[in-house]
Amino acid sequence: MRARKVKIREVENKNGTISIVLDCHMGYYVDVDGKKKQNRKRRFLDFKLVKDAKTPIEKQYNKDCLAKARLIANKWENSIISEEYNLEDTEKTTSLVYAYIIKETDRIKDKGTRQAYKTMTSHFLKHFPKAITFKQINRRQQAKAFYDYLTEKALKKNGDNLSIKSANKYFKRLRLIMKEAKLEGYIEDLRFDLKLLPEKKPDVVYLTLEEFRKLENTEESNTTMKNAFLFACLTALRIGDLHSLTWGEIKEENDKIWYDRIMDKKPNGKERRISNNFELYAKKYLGERQGDSDKVFPALPKDASSKFNERMNRWILRAGIHKKITFHCAKHSFAMYKIIHKEVGVYKLAKLLNHSDIRSSMHYYDLCSPDLKEKLM
Repeated sequence: MRARKVKIREVENKNGTISIVLDCHMGYYVDVDGKKKQNRKRRFLDFKLVKDAKTPIEKQYNKDCLAKARLIANKWENSIISEEYNLEDTEKTTSLVYAYIIKETDRIKDKGTRQAYKTMTSHFLKHFPKAITFKQINRRQQAKAFYDYLTEKALKKNGDNLSIKSANKYFKRLRLIMKEAKLEGYIEDLRFDLKLLPEKKPDVVYLTLEEFRKLENTEESNTTMKNAFLFACLTALRIGDLHSLTWGEIKEENDKIWYDRIMDKKPNGKERRISNNFELYAKKYLGERQGDSDKVFPALPKDASSKFNERMNRWILRAGIHKKITFHCAKHSFAMYKIIHKEVGVYKLAKLLNHSDIRSSMHYYDLCSPDLKEKLM
């Protein structure tokens, strides 16, 4: 059987761009009606060329895109050849996916992230056989079957079906594991992928500056809850972050104060450091400084339980605020304060919210006036 040649084709789009398509002729097959048909594989790359490039920048951009497309085409071609002539690293391709997931999960340092991957693994085992290998799972059909299970059959602890958002999260975690496996040579080409269902945007509930002041002036016997929530409104840190926040991560110098801590959200254990200044006003909710290893909010739970939320809602109602406020609303309140009162642009806001993708921050601007949105975006 001859080696397949992957060709690069250009397809003009109506919007004035040009899509790059990788096209590979895989031979012929006979359909159910006995007709001989071509067996072709096509892949659309996620970057496009500029039509009728005129400026040096546009011409260089197109040149770089085509060079990148050729690299991808060569890699795909090598993958096809390896498959045809059985040149794969059989020891790795026949390795168990479950064992690899366990290994990668154990490397995650952050407890919350590790638990999230453990939950994904429990869904993995309910759908896939424990002995499934990388060669067996690395197919689009397998990806679709797992996603169908997540969106139609998988259940939460209370017996309800998973939301689309949760199903997408679990699928993305397994796909990320597969991407890590690809980098380590367990698979040559990632085929465990598909387009996910769109997620319904949740309502963004936040406190106005006036409502924040009301909460400040409303008594609450659980001072840890009160101080932690008000501090979160001024820093955008989540309850899990505040639960583990230590005094050694609170830095002060020359009338400036900031937090500097390590977050870990990758299955390969790589660390991501976040560091943001916050207003000196927030310092009043921290209490007296203790040792570097001591927690800032030692009595704060790691998660907001229903009992915790009920108590918080009673405090909020006493302040005369009739909104469904959860601890996560502190992050929304921080974002809207920065947009409305400080006129912070989307890139700076993404950094302040520790969003690696600005699209996670853009929806906040839909809540402000059209003029302000246009000015800041």
